[in-house]
Amino acid sequence: MMQDPAIRYIRVIDLGKCIGCGSCEAACEFIHGRPFIVVHRTSIGLDIPVSCMHCAKAPCIAACPTGAMTVDASGAVYVEQSRCIGCLACLYACPFGIPELDRATKTAVKCDLCLELRKQGLEPACSAVCPTQAILFGDEAVTFQLAKKRTAESMAKARFEYEIGWSKA
Repeated sequence: MMQDPAIRYIRVIDLGKCIGCGSCEAACEFIHGRPFIVVHRTSIGLDIPVSCMHCAKAPCIAACPTGAMTVDASGAVYVEQSRCIGCLACLYACPFGIPELDRATKTAVKCDLCLELRKQGLEPACSAVCPTQAILFGDEAVTFQLAKKRTAESMAKARFEYEIGWSKA
């Protein structure tokens, strides 16, 4: 997947397709030495992958006093390690609790949507290895359309199953 620098790219996690296998987490840990996407088991038994949302108006960027927390041309929010002073402002500003303090370097770390892989025209590891294609990555407009289509199909299926079940009762 070659990336056009003029296009904004996004990652969407389709929870309806996620089977909680942890492939995304393992691939991320393999690439980065730590997982920046973590599969959490919820109280109702669902496994949900949680990672940076790469917000269009990222509070972590706004809170960073040195400009270390920044965004690239394709929309990925990342940390410029050389500018980070480890003040923790980004950690406290993120409503999802995503940035972490690397104890060895005393700087913030977070998902960068596999910046090095994307520089080579590849997609982030988490989306590349997902066996159910629950992690979508691509052109913002195209990816949102696919996510909307999947949601509509899921809602239609649920409605159909409800009506069939209701009419048999």
